[in-house]
Amino acid sequence: MIRIVISDADGTLLHRGKLMNPHLFSHMLHTLKERQIPMVIASGRSYPELKRLFAPFSDQLLFAPLDGAFAVAGETLLCGFPLDNESISDSMGLLSDPAVTGVEFCTQTEAYLYPAAPFVHSSFAKDTLIRTEEMRIGDALRPMPQGAALPTEPIYKIIVFKKRTAAAFSLPKGTRAVYDSPIVAELVRQDISKCSAVKVLCEALHLTPADLLVFGDSENDRTLLTYAANGGGRAVTIYGAKHDVFTITPYHTQNVADSVLHFLSEEDREAAKQAQHAKQTERIANYKNHGEVSYH
Repeated sequence: MIRIVISDADGTLLHRGKLMNPHLFSHMLHTLKERQIPMVIASGRSYPELKRLFAPFSDQLLFAPLDGAFAVAGETLLCGFPLDNESISDSMGLLSDPAVTGVEFCTQTEAYLYPAAPFVHSSFAKDTLIRTEEMRIGDALRPMPQGAALPTEPIYKIIVFKKRTAAAFSLPKGTRAVYDSPIVAELVRQDISKCSAVKVLCEALHLTPADLLVFGDSENDRTLLTYAANGGGRAVTIYGAKHDVFTITPYHTQNVADSVLHFLSEEDREAAKQAQHAKQTERIANYKNHGEVSYH
């Protein structure tokens, strides 16, 4: 039975930074609310970006931003997996690497860029793009001058900007790359993924993997899709996903909201079928025991 819905954002609910079919998305959220089923957006994007992109629905959603580095509802931090001081110090040392042009440190609500570089606008990039306007982090980005102090709040993700022709840099201790292209790499704590935040949320809500309906389309969705699929839940990949991600599950879709409503309708039909079967069983039992048939 579906008790929570979790979806990736880009390429899944968003196309080029725009919500696909807002009317259908709103109808889906209304249906989920009626059934008291929460929805979580698990994305590599920052929390400020997600709130902007999913306005005016953001107050109806839970978020697991920065590839599951934390989970948040409104302004309440539900769980977090910040980088340790050694990882952060190693990352700051990358500024002296000739292959690196800048390092961005992402907290819950802000992003700090060292040093200030005019071409950097966001904590999301594609191989063929250099931080396009539609993907900018906006007011959350704080360009920091050379020698400025690091932020004091917990740091959950590090973005490393690279020269396209430069050699690869060494990963800071305790980190792993959730995204890596010729111009940018996105790093989180070595032991976390989108699944980390989801597992904590499920534990708090007393849910098991069998209660999950998960949507994803890329490599950073792999652990979450596998967690649901192997645990008896439903994992759905988006048409166009890479082959090794696409084959994790037999379920595929072009539209998340449509699929959520379809699965809920399936559950309703199955519940009605079971109720009808229970009534038939009761009628047979009454006839055998008392020679009577119940028609209620």
